Formats: sequence, C-alpha cells, structure tokens
Amino acid sequence: MFSKSLFKQSCKANGIMWTIITVAVCFMLCCVMLISGNGNLGDTKSVLEDAIIEGELDSQVQRRALNYYELADGALCHFDNTFKEKYVAAYTQALQSGKSEAEAGQIASVTAYSLAAEELTTYYSALIEQKGYDENSQEAQEIRGVIFYVFNPLQADGTYMFDSFYTDLGEEAPRYNTLLATISEEGHADERDKYVMTNSSIFLAGNMVKDENIQSVLDVLSEYGITKEKYAEFGFSDYGNVKQKSLEVLVNYRANLEYRLENIKDGETVESIKAEIADDLAGGLLSVLPQDMFDALQEVGQADLYGALIGSIFFKMAGLLLPIIYMIMSSNALIAGQVDSGSMAYILSSGTKRKQVTFTQAMFLISSILVMFLCTTLTSMICFAIVDVSTELTYGKLALINLGAFLVMFAMSGICFLASCYFNRSKHSMALGGGLNMFFLVATMLGLFGSPVLPSIIRMEALNAFNYVSIISLFDVVSILDGTTTFIWKWAILLAVGIICYIVGSLKFEKKDLPL
Repeated sequence: MFSKSLFKQSCKANGIMWTIITVAVCFMLCCVMLISGNGNLGDTKSVLEDAIIEGELDSQVQRRALNYYELADGALCHFDNTFKEKYVAAYTQALQSGKSEAEAGQIASVTAYSLAAEELTTYYSALIEQKGYDENSQEAQEIRGVIFYVFNPLQADGTYMFDSFYTDLGEEAPRYNTLLATISEEGHADERDKYVMTNSSIFLAGNMVKDENIQSVLDVLSEYGITKEKYAEFGFSDYGNVKQKSLEVLVNYRANLEYRLENIKDGETVESIKAEIADDLAGGLLSVLPQDMFDALQEVGQADLYGALIGSIFFKMAGLLLPIIYMIMSSNALIAGQVDSGSMAYILSSGTKRKQVTFTQAMFLISSILVMFLCTTLTSMICFAIVDVSTELTYGKLALINLGAFLVMFAMSGICFLASCYFNRSKHSMALGGGLNMFFLVATMLGLFGSPVLPSIIRMEALNAFNYVSIISLFDVVSILDGTTTFIWKWAILLAVGIICYIVGSLKFEKKDLPL
C-alpha cells in the first residue's frame, strides 16, 4: 500500500515549496501575535471599555447626588413648614400662659424643633411606604441615611445622630438647627439649598469610599477586568473627588431648575422639568446613544480582540492563504500533473500499483499539511508565552484552533486530491479543486463582514450569507474561544468530507483509463 520511493520522490519534488510556505506562514503568525500582543490592541479595547465604564460610574454618582438632594431637600422643606406651624402654636400658647416674649420664644423654639423632628420621622415612614420599600431594605436604609444625616437631629441624650462620622474626619459637625434662626427670613430657602447640597454630597462621598461599598462595585465590574487599582484611578474611591463631582452637578441642577421654573412653558410641570434636567446633566454616554450604538459599544468593550484576530482572522483566513496555494499545487502535481506529463506511466511500469500510488500520495499530502500546522502550533505557543495581553485565549484553545485549521486544510486537500485523481489534465484539476477552494476562502473573507465576530456597528448582515457556502465556516473559532462544544460536530463534518474525498479520488484513479 505504501511506496517509500514514491514518498521520497514527492518530498523531493515539493520540499522546497513546502519549506518556503511553512516558514512564511510561521513568520506571519509570529508578527501578528507579537505585534498585536504588544499592548496596542489591548490598550485600544481597554481605553474604550474604561471610558464607557468611567462615564457610567460618573453618571451614577451624579444621579445619586441628585436623588439624595431631592430626598433631603424635600424632607427639610417639610421640617421647615412643620417647625413654623408648631412654633406659632407653641409661642401663642406660651404667651397665653403668662410667659414673656423672650421666654415664649425660647419655649416655642424647643417645642417646635422637637415636634418637627418627630414629624420628620413620620414623613420618612410615609415616603418609604409610598415607594413600596420594606423598612429594612437597602433602599429604605439609604433614604433614611441621607435624610437624617443631612438633618442630623439632636437626640435625647444631648448628642447628634451622626456626630461620629464628623469626629472620624476631625471636623466639627454642621447641624441643621444652626439655620433655624433664619427660618422665617426670605433668604432661608437659599441657605437651606446650600446646606442640603453640601451635606448630601458629604453623605454620598462618605458612603462611596467605604470599603464594603467599593467591594460591591468591584464585584459587578470584575467581569470587565476592573481592579481596585483601576477603580482608584477613576477617582471614585477618593472622598474629595466624589464630593466635588456631587457638588458640581447639584450647582448646575439648581441653576438650571431656577431658570426653567422662571420660564415654565405650557404643559410642563415641576416634576417633568426636574426629570429632564436630571437626564441632561447625569445622562451617561450609553444612555444618550441609540440602542444600536449602545449595543455596538458594549460589544467592542466586551470583545476579545486578540482572540478574534488570531483565531477568526489569521487562522481562518490570512493564515490559510499560503497553505491553500501549496495544497492546490502539490495535490495537482501528485496525480494529475504526473498523468499530464506522462511520468505516471514510468511509475506504473516500475511495478507500483495504482492503489499504492494514491495511498502514498495521499499520505504525503496529509502528512505535509499536518507537519506544517505542527510548526504553526509550536510558533503560536512560543509567541503566546512571550506576549502579555488580556485575552480569553489559552494554550489549550490555541492548540484547538491550530487543530481546527488543519482539519479545514484536510477537507480542502481532499477536494483537491479528488479533482487531481478524476482529471487527466492539470488545468482541469486546478480549475475545479483549486478554484473551489479559493472560492471558499474568498467567501469566508466576505462572510467575515457579516459574522458576529465583528461588532454590529460595522457588521453587514447581508454578507453573512457567504458563510453558508464555505466549508471554512465549519471551523468555529467563536465556539472554541467561548469554551463551548459546538465546534466538535462541525469538525466531524470536515473530517468526513476529507476522508470521503480521498477515498472516492483513490477509487476513481484505480478504475479510470489513463492516457499512457
């Protein structure tokens, strides 16, 4: 079945071409992996991903600042109204009981403060119920925290509820009751706004820099490769930075709100104006983009660009081009070329059977392609060990990609071998076998622009049809990179195509008439 002399002859005839093409493919692979893995490709992805994440985090900080401001401002407005109401009643009652105006004012202030603070607790409970939160839920505790932190009420033991926070900072606690002296004056509302803006920002910053809160954010962002150090670079673990961001958005919010309320239009309400201003000021990058653009940016940010470049672009297209050329030329030269030139007559006249010819030539073609891809496997492993890039690609996946590329070439070489065995003329063999395989390669290149490998922003869905007319599409790199097993049954098809073509080609050559 196997002829050593014929195998050696094939090696000698095709050795130089095989060597040149193998070296060229390995060199290109080395350049692609090392150049793309030097950080530029990863940096491009990281910069885009980091920009999106930082923008969204910034948006969330601004939205929380606006939410805290509205909660605290609403609560303190309620306190002011209640205080004034209770003060008048207590003052009148004190005068009627024979107290002097000074005594009545002092008694009324203490009484009104206590009653208004108690009413604020009722206000909080009603707000929680209105929003549908459970008293012990995180949302309810957050609302309670910001309202009573900003208010900082005096407790029965003479201390203030949140003094410990300011003590830790080494600062004197600002207390809302310092504004009570101006509660009936015209400028009190403006002073209250400033007070609420400052203290809601302090509360937000204090919450965000807590270790447990930072860790909860990092747990969510871990799938994007955001580390504690990267998060710190964004500035969201820095108390002063978060506080400043909060104050800036609140100042802009108040300025815009005052202007819009002075120029309110028909059909607008205070709530609709507030919502519109909040969206304008705190809308993240992704929230203001069309859905298609939103999805595309997410795809790019989450994509494994290095894995896609190596697997879907090099091994599935660029890395197959030269091996296909070698395979077309060598498979034609092994059978049809020798029939066409008349050298086959010499081989058969030496006592070599046709079955020996086809088996030996098939073994040479398959083994030469196998060794070629063993070389690319070794090259890719060495290069992958050198580069330092964030990718889902592993040594195991890289080995599977090389194996998949070999199976594609095995199936395509089977087609070329069948054509070489079927035809007696080189031009016919190369036209059918070579032409069909080049069509597969070109179809795969066109199909790339319609495949999920590319983000939807540049994907042309219509071109995906080319993926259905190329057997190279059975080389499922995406499945390998994702760690699924879908690629296995596709490999089985490639293996079956190659085996069938080699067997049919051999049988055809054994039975056909040769022009000897």
